[in-house]
Amino acid sequence: MGLLTEILKLYRPTIVLAIVIAALVYIASSIILRSLIPVEKRAKLGRKLYLSGAGAYAVTWLITLILSFNLLKAPLAS
Repeated sequence: MGLLTEILKLYRPTIVLAIVIAALVYIASSIILRSLIPVEKRAKLGRKLYLSGAGAYAVTWLITLILSFNLLKAPLAS
C-alpha cells in the first residue's frame, strides 16, 4: 500500500488523504479475512482480530512509503 501511495501520488493534496485510504484498505482487508476465518476462531479472537495487526500495518505502510518515495525520486548515477 505504501508503494501504491507513492505511485498514485495519493499524498499530493494532503497526507491525510493517504492515511485515510490506507486505513480503509486495512479495514476492507480485515473484513475479507474475517469471512475466511471459522466462526469459532472469530469468537475467540474478538476485537483482537481487528487490532492485532493495525500497528504493524501502519509501520509497514509508512516505511514502504518513505523508501519508495526516496528510491523513485533518487537521481540516476552517471
